Amino acid sequence: MGLSKVHKHFKLASYFILLASCAGILKVITVYWDADISNYNTSIGLALNAVILLLFIWLALKISNGKNWARITFVVCAACMLIFAPHFILNELNVSKTAAGLSVVFSICLIIAILLLYSKGARQWYADQLSEK
Repeated sequence: MGLSKVHKHFKLASYFILLASCAGILKVITVYWDADISNYNTSIGLALNAVILLLFIWLALKISNGKNWARITFVVCAACMLIFAPHFILNELNVSKTAAGLSVVFSICLIIAILLLYSKGARQWYADQLSEK
């Protein structure tokens, strides 16, 4: 069985996930640039942000290869984050408009990626892949 070309929505979704990750990296830099890293809460927050961003980058690479498990894992992780996004964005508005704006960009990119991954064309492509096996 030969490798088939990945549907364009999978590739485009992976680009949006990478764009969201870039916005997340910029937000982490903005928020933690002047922070005291020796503070336990700050270091835990920074570590969690780094793990989440690395996870999204890794999932984006797997999604661009058409891996269904990565698509499902990404959607579960993104949905968990998007549920609390309005709360975080409203809190960040009080601290930094730049951080809040980057959070908005991050959230919008995640939503677009989810919509692309579960579009009719992407679902049909994956169904066709299953029928070929």
